[in-house]
Amino acid sequence: MRRFLGHPLFGLITGAGVIRLLGVFARGIQYDDAFSILLAGTTFDEIIAGTAADTMPPLYYFILHLWQIFGSSIAFLRLPGIIFSLGIIFLAYHVVEKAAGRQAAIWTAAILAVNPLQYYHAQDIRMYSLATFLIMVWIWAAMELILEKDLQNFPAWKWCVLCLSGAGALYSHALAGFGLLSPYVFFLLKRDWKHLWGMIAAGVVSLSLYIPWLTLVPGQIVKVQQAFWTPVPGVVEVFQSIIMVFGDLPAPPVAMGISLFSAVLIAVICGISLVRNRNENESLLIFFLMAVIPPACLLFLSYIMRPMFVPRAFLSAYVGLVACLGVVCSRSRIIEKCLIGSLISICALATLPSSIQYNEFPRSPFLAASTYLESAVRPGDVILHDNKLSFFPSKVYSPRLNSQFLMDIPGSANDTLASQTMRSLDIKAYEDVGTAIRGYDRVFFIVFQQTIDEFTALGEVHPVLEELDELADKPVEHKFGDLLVFEYSMGTY
Repeated sequence: MRRFLGHPLFGLITGAGVIRLLGVFARGIQYDDAFSILLAGTTFDEIIAGTAADTMPPLYYFILHLWQIFGSSIAFLRLPGIIFSLGIIFLAYHVVEKAAGRQAAIWTAAILAVNPLQYYHAQDIRMYSLATFLIMVWIWAAMELILEKDLQNFPAWKWCVLCLSGAGALYSHALAGFGLLSPYVFFLLKRDWKHLWGMIAAGVVSLSLYIPWLTLVPGQIVKVQQAFWTPVPGVVEVFQSIIMVFGDLPAPPVAMGISLFSAVLIAVICGISLVRNRNENESLLIFFLMAVIPPACLLFLSYIMRPMFVPRAFLSAYVGLVACLGVVCSRSRIIEKCLIGSLISICALATLPSSIQYNEFPRSPFLAASTYLESAVRPGDVILHDNKLSFFPSKVYSPRLNSQFLMDIPGSANDTLASQTMRSLDIKAYEDVGTAIRGYDRVFFIVFQQTIDEFTALGEVHPVLEELDELADKPVEHKFGDLLVFEYSMGTY
C-alpha cells in the first residue's frame, strides 16, 4: 500500500481528479449534454433507434443509461467522463513509460493532468472521453504487441483487450476509427510484416464485432454530410487547434494569446531538443503518428465531404502530442524543462478559470432561467424556445414545464435533429409560431441574445419576436446572462 501511495502516478491521478472536479456542481450544461441525458433516459431500443438516425453510435448512451440508475444530478452524470479522463492519464503514463522511461511518463501524465482541453471534455456529458480512453486501451495493447517479439507468446487476454477496445472505440464515436490507425502505419514504416498481420487480424475481429452497427453507417454518413456545421478548415481553424494544445476555446483573448505564444515557443524548444537528440528519436514515432494521423485524415475528409475538422473529434491526437512533448522534456536540459513546465502551468492558470466559470452561449445560464420559469408559469401558459439549443437544457432542468420549440429550417446547416431521434425522445418541433402558441394565455419566448444581434446586424427584427409583437401587447423582458425570456400576454389569441 505504501508503495502504491508513493508512486508518482498516484499523486498525478489525484491532482488530475481534483482539477476535474472543479466546478462540477456549478458548471452549466449545453445542448449536447442535455441531448445525452435525455436520450440515455429512454429504453435501450429507443437509444438504438435515436442514435441510428443521428451521427453517433450508442455505447456512451448505454453506459449513461445504466449510470442514471444510481443518480440523476448533473454532477453525478459527469462522473463517467471524469473517470474515463483519469483512465486516459493512467494509460498514457504506462504507454510512455514502456516506450521512453519513467521520467517521460511523468511529464506526459503531468501535462495531461492540467490540460484545459482534457478538463473541459472530462466534464462534458458526451462520448469524447470514452472514445479517447478506448483508443488509448487500443494503443496500450498495440504497444504490448510491439514489445512482444514472438506473437505466439502474446497472451490471449491481451488479444481480447486489443480486439474489444477497437470495437468499443468504433461503438463510441463515429470518427474514432482514425485514432486506431497509428499502429498500422507504425508497422508499415518499420516494415514489420509479422506484427502488422497481427494488428490486421485484431482489426478484422474488431470490425466483425462492429458489423451490427456497420449496416447503419451509410445512413449516418449521409447525416454527417448534413449535421456537421463547421466551416471548411483554413488558417483560422489550424491556429485554433494549436491554441487547444495548451488552452481551450472559447477563452479570453489574453488566454488565447498566451496559449498560442506558449505553443510556438515550446515548439521551438522541442525542435532544438529533437535536433540535439536526433539519434534517440525512434521512441517518438508511435506518438507522432498518434498526433498526426487523426487530424490529417479529418482535414482531408473536410475537403471531400462535409467539414469535420473539430478538435474534440481527435482528442486522442492531443494525447499523442502530449506524449511526444513528455518524451522530449524528459531528455531536455534543466533550463528547457523549467521553461516548458512554466509555460504549460501559465496556460492552465490562464485558461482553466474561464473554462470553469463560462456561462455564455452555448452554455448559457439555463438553470437560472428555468428556476424563474418554474415560479412564474401557470396553467394555461406555454414556453416557446426559438430552437433546440435552449429547449434541451431547459428540458433537463425543468422537465415538467410545458415547453415547445421551433424546428430548424429544413436542409439548413442547423437541421441536425432527425425526426426518428425526436420520436425516440418523445418530443416534437413546431414549424410555425401560431400552431405552437394557439390557445394559451401567456407565452414565454426564449431566445439567445446572440441570435437577436445577428438579425440586428442585418437590419432586421427577429421574425418570431416580430410575429409575437403583432399578436400581443408589448412583452416583459427577463434577462439571464445572454439568455432572454420575453413574456407575452396573448389575450384572446
